[in-house]
Amino acid sequence: MPADLSDLMLLPIDRTGGEPLLRQVYGALRRAILSGALPPGGKLPPTRALAERLGVARNTVVVAYEQLLAEGFIEGRVGAGSFVSRDLPDGLEIPPPEPSRRVPSPPPSASPFGTLPFSTGRCALDERSLRIWRSLTLRHLQRPDPEMLGYGEPGGPAALREAIARYLQSARAVRCEPEQVVITAGAQQAIDLVLRVLLRPGDPVWLEDPCYPAVRAALEAARARVVPVPVDGQGMAVAAGVAAAPDARLAYVTPSSHYPLGVVLSMARRMELLAWARTAGAWVLEDDYDSEFRYAGRPLASLQGIDGGGRVTMWAPSARSCFPACGSATPSCRPSCWTPCSRCAA
Repeated sequence: MPADLSDLMLLPIDRTGGEPLLRQVYGALRRAILSGALPPGGKLPPTRALAERLGVARNTVVVAYEQLLAEGFIEGRVGAGSFVSRDLPDGLEIPPPEPSRRVPSPPPSASPFGTLPFSTGRCALDERSLRIWRSLTLRHLQRPDPEMLGYGEPGGPAALREAIARYLQSARAVRCEPEQVVITAGAQQAIDLVLRVLLRPGDPVWLEDPCYPAVRAALEAARARVVPVPVDGQGMAVAAGVAAAPDARLAYVTPSSHYPLGVVLSMARRMELLAWARTAGAWVLEDDYDSEFRYAGRPLASLQGIDGGGRVTMWAPSARSCFPACGSATPSCRPSCWTPCSRCAA
């Protein structure tokens, strides 16, 4: 079947540039053959017809055909015309055709960065905060530790893990040793890391409804079965989760400050959640989001700190207490999970 002339009309011919028309026609035909747009064995249109459709001299197309013939891209058959060669020159392969994809034009933006400035993760940086950060950075850069410039330990620098463990013990009543702390590049890596270690494809997982959208995306990527659990004035409705999926493998919860409602998980609900996890042999992934900020009342102890069965894995993001560019997250794992978590993080 001859190539459709309407398709060949799309050959890129630039009459304003300095490249000769002959080279443009030859190059466009060659690329069409290599991409599969002109398939092996396909018949090329007559030189006169193609020249008329492209608006070039017939001799331009004739010479382009002759060059392709000499290089083995096409073959001529007496009385039949020119065809794309079924045996292309050695080392040349035609990739499988890919479907075209049109990306819609983005809507008008009020931000020079291309998105509307309504991010929930932005923070106010005053000169005092920047001055402290600058001073600390310069102090360590003036006396760099050679180990800091290498690949480092899989779970993160030992000194940093020790400092974080001390902070979590004093500020959040977390029961962990430095060996149970794993440093990640941020919330997304921490979530992915824990899910890869704890979940199997098809495992049911309780997820707060509403929830942080990126968590749902991570669960779907892990091929988990998401079980939405409603959130009320006391946080995640544990009884609703038990009714929907009593055999869930994991429950994801933001007890310190639910995202996006800001509800704090009550102590009664915390104990109910931990009791279910112990009975079902399930895991609780505690996202300690926004625990640094208190506006009323005394802070409640972390789930990990009051868990007596070792069923809670907690991760503590630092983007709120520092700033997003320093958004490391720290999963605090039980000892049996530390090795696989650190290997995945490496």
